[in-house]
Amino acid sequence: MPEQSVLEGFEKNLGELIDAYSEQKTMRQFHEKEAEKFSANMAEIEARILQAMADQHLEQAAHGGTIVRPKEHTYAHVEDWSKFYDFIEKERYFHLLEKRVSVTGYRELLDLGRQVPGVVPFVKTKLSVTKSAR
Repeated sequence: MPEQSVLEGFEKNLGELIDAYSEQKTMRQFHEKEAEKFSANMAEIEARILQAMADQHLEQAAHGGTIVRPKEHTYAHVEDWSKFYDFIEKERYFHLLEKRVSVTGYRELLDLGRQVPGVVPFVKTKLSVTKSAR
């Protein structure tokens, strides 16, 4: 069942919309701070669970219907970008790079009047909101 829209039940004049936006932004910021606390707590508990499982030589544990098991993930940490880029170019392993353009770098080139081959700019209009002192 979809949640009820925050805009239902009141006039949608510009002042009310701005107030509603500001209130939602404040609520989101509050909940993001709360979510950060939960994430930090979960990370600490996770570390303790993993240590307890390692100490007991367990590959899996269960309690109250929840099953936990360690799972390793390997990530790349580049120590020498020049060597890494040389390897990618030589082997043609371009799939090792994320396919995302740096927004900051792209804007800098546009500001310098440079065009980037294969890239077409698009403009997305967003609302800029500044809280004023009342």
